[in-house]
Amino acid sequence: MDQDYFDKLAQTVIDGDVEECARLVQEGIERGVNPLDTIERGLSRGISKVGDDFGTGVVFLPELIMAADVMKAGTELLDQQIALSGLKRDTLGKMVIGTVKGDIHDIGKSVVASVLQANGIDVNDIGIDVTVEDFIGTVKKTRADVLGMSTLLTLPLQVMGEVIDTMKDEGLREQVKVIVGGCPVTQEFADEIGADAVGFDAADGVKKVRKLLEHA
Repeated sequence: MDQDYFDKLAQTVIDGDVEECARLVQEGIERGVNPLDTIERGLSRGISKVGDDFGTGVVFLPELIMAADVMKAGTELLDQQIALSGLKRDTLGKMVIGTVKGDIHDIGKSVVASVLQANGIDVNDIGIDVTVEDFIGTVKKTRADVLGMSTLLTLPLQVMGEVIDTMKDEGLREQVKVIVGGCPVTQEFADEIGADAVGFDAADGVKKVRKLLEHA
């Protein structure tokens, strides 16, 4: 495949066109394109552009959400192909991310997960309403370098502190960095519960996770 193929694939992410993305991904699979190239030279370029534009105010949350949905759909198809082919994606590190118990908001967390994935981080998104036990269990199972927790509500904030306290009890805290985010999360709160960083938006979250991984 020539560069035009990867340019078109990146554009589907920018345009939020899930159907065209799936069609192009399938075309690439049928023609034997390396799925790692499809992600890195196509999908990742698209979501990175949208993420940069969101950070500078050129595009807004609806466009970022659509782009993240396209990125997620495309990578799910390609991850299957990567597993079948025995290839392995190079990553900066492993991360577990989820919305804490008591909160079912998904959009912001999913956008952040997609942008992180596009920036070379192996992200395991474990969804919404996640219990302390599920966070800890997944961190152990995946041997994650970073744990990300999110909430848009005030009441579930206490769960973040409980997770960090449990990580200490389980002997995980020294090995795993923690970043928290969401509307009610402040730097003061993060300091109080012992988190390593706060992500105030998708672009800020990527920057801070990359920095945490440098010291992981």
